[in-house]
Amino acid sequence: MHETRESVTLENQGQKIFGIFHAPKVQAPYPAVLFCHGLAGHKTGRFRIYVEIAERLTKEGIAVLRVDFRGSGDSEGQIADMTLTGEIEDAILAFNWMKAHSGVNSDRLGIFGRSLGGSVAALTASEVNLCKSLALWAPIFNADQWRDKWRLVEHYDGHPEDHAELRTINGQVVGLGFYQELFRMDMPKALENLKNVPLLHLHGLKDEIISPVQADHFEMAREGSPSKFMLFDESDHDFSHSSERKIAIDETVEWFKKTLKET
Repeated sequence: MHETRESVTLENQGQKIFGIFHAPKVQAPYPAVLFCHGLAGHKTGRFRIYVEIAERLTKEGIAVLRVDFRGSGDSEGQIADMTLTGEIEDAILAFNWMKAHSGVNSDRLGIFGRSLGGSVAALTASEVNLCKSLALWAPIFNADQWRDKWRLVEHYDGHPEDHAELRTINGQVVGLGFYQELFRMDMPKALENLKNVPLLHLHGLKDEIISPVQADHFEMAREGSPSKFMLFDESDHDFSHSSERKIAIDETVEWFKKTLKET
């Protein structure tokens, strides 16, 4: 076995956050990467994708911390109370725990995020100023594509059950506070703070949840910064296309290997 796994319990505003820390069986200190799951997701991920990437990274001597944000997965809290600010706070807490781990090299830390978790990853990296590498799968740059839906949600005066249905994501009802913060999100400012941080960006052209146009916004904002952008012809939001998902995983592992181990 090339790794050990440790259960992690953190606490934010009186609520417990549960995670798993994968430690490689190599000489410490070693690099480490925090994983940020998507909206209404969890630390395992569809197709157990976060577990697979974590196992691949530990084989390369890179540790991984996977956590459930409050209101998601095994962690305490309700999804209806989840906000973008709250997820960033949870991510910063987890990042700082990882940084302080006795086996981790605090000068070689990265963050991986998918979907909304990709946005959380970038915004968190901008806040902590210690992230040396980012890998984002189908992240959100801005909320423009949901502006019409937001107008319906914000001004709806019909039956409460129908209002809740408008706010349902992956079968779970998200609170108005989340939507309000999403439309105020300032990704350009975060990326300006991260202009010297290497960034890998992957997006599927068949993504019907987060438009590939979002990738164009990221690429324009990253002009002149160390970045790699890849589009996948057959991939949807979940990277369900198995062969392209394998390529995405390979690229992510190699990215962190290159930016956290070989520099």
